[in-house]
Amino acid sequence: MSNLKENRAARDIVASMGEKVIFNYIPGMEISVPESDRRNSLDKIACYYHDQQFALSDLYIGYAISLYRYTIPKVIATTIKALGNLWPDKNVPKNINRDALLNRIKRMCGMGMLRRFVYQLNGNNIVLYSATPEFSKVMYQALKLSTDARPEKDLIPPTEIVERVSASLVSSEILKSSYLKEFDFMPEFRDGTGRITFNSKLTHEIEGVKYITIIEPLFTKVDLKRFTKEEWKNHLMRKIYGVYSWMQHIKEKEQCKVQLVVVCGDMDDFREVSVSLCNVFPEDMLEQVYYTAEGALKSVNYDITQSLVRVTSLGLGETDNIKLPSSVSSQLAYPFF
Repeated sequence: MSNLKENRAARDIVASMGEKVIFNYIPGMEISVPESDRRNSLDKIACYYHDQQFALSDLYIGYAISLYRYTIPKVIATTIKALGNLWPDKNVPKNINRDALLNRIKRMCGMGMLRRFVYQLNGNNIVLYSATPEFSKVMYQALKLSTDARPEKDLIPPTEIVERVSASLVSSEILKSSYLKEFDFMPEFRDGTGRITFNSKLTHEIEGVKYITIIEPLFTKVDLKRFTKEEWKNHLMRKIYGVYSWMQHIKEKEQCKVQLVVVCGDMDDFREVSVSLCNVFPEDMLEQVYYTAEGALKSVNYDITQSLVRVTSLGLGETDNIKLPSSVSSQLAYPFF
């Protein structure tokens, strides 16, 4: 754990949450697939594979991408290195340099294995990558690793796409930990209202103690072409109640310490989401809940330990007995590294 005297002030972390973010929903945002990236065919990929036009290590590049559903080259490179350290005997290209990785990603797009998604921000094209359903099937057949092979994953709204990319930045940094034992992306949990799929669950073991970290993005801005504000609020509250039930279930079943890292889009998200969480979670669980955002992570050069805050005390709102965060801290309950 970082020395508390060296910890970055919580107010500085919160203030930087919306700083220079590119993975945040903007009203009217549309994310498109370029014509050149719409080619895919399982037979075509199998042909490339048998002709040895792509290597076994390309499958692990595809797997790293598929964990997040949508992500960027920096996250892909970080994740490949983490997988290589976790599986030293597998053919994971953990030492590949940036240029070589980008060239292989570009080639895999042309082969129908990967797909680019593009949106514009301030006149610049922001490019995201995803594994095609066909390539997901190849990865399962060749590696016996399950990924999301559903074609409808391309149809999720833009606000969920940028949520997932933002969360991928956080997940990939925590994957770097030398204490990492297991990871589970898109884990499912069934509570009293049905089944819910979460973003990721990472397991660490530190000095014989098992820790589980759940990472979940909660963006409050609404894609009004698809949802009403009330529908989106209900969607977020469904996730909040679901993750609370899941954390309780994990703690009882696995006899471990559980924490939640909430990924926000900006300060407005933090304010709104933290109020909702404080009114669902019992006060003694708040120390297990952390908040961060793309801007906070970037502002400290991706040092995850210096980009997290948690609510340390509550106040009471003037009406309806709503609990409000009254102070926040940047102190970590346990170290990732």
